[in-house]
Amino acid sequence: MRNRTFILGATILAVAVTGLSAPSFAARNKLTTEQRVERMIKRLDTSGDSKVSLQELQARISTNFKSFDTNGNGEISREEIEAMRQAFREARKAWRDARAKTGTERDQAIAKLREARPAMLPGMRPRAFARVDADGNGSLSAAELVGAAERMFKRRDRNGDGLIDASDFARGV
Repeated sequence: MRNRTFILGATILAVAVTGLSAPSFAARNKLTTEQRVERMIKRLDTSGDSKVSLQELQARISTNFKSFDTNGNGEISREEIEAMRQAFREARKAWRDARAKTGTERDQAIAKLREARPAMLPGMRPRAFARVDADGNGSLSAAELVGAAERMFKRRDRNGDGLIDASDFARGV
């Protein structure tokens, strides 16, 4: 009788501890708004001042444009964007498959995932693509992307100081 009571008690305790710890594991993977903003600024800030200037944003857009323009014609088509997304999906699947493994196979999967990760560009979503495609030719030029990035920058720069920092995200994110 004592054994049964002990086993029942241990089982209940194990279930309770598991149930209580599950939300903390879920919360670990969810970023707060502040963390997302900090991450975005860190990615774009090349000068190290924790602020993003329009020139830094334009330089990133130019670099990202080159990675999307796979055929080198100076324009990004919907097909090129979809090909980049598909490559990322495949790299993410390979990474998920290799997570349980160790060594070089896992390292290669992580490297491939980082390489395939789509860069930030205005117009990556279908509706946004149509808005950014100012001339309506079905593809995005570097000038269209820089113009869209400039408009986004001006909207986001709430205090009008010509820089985007964490304070510009303080309200309305």
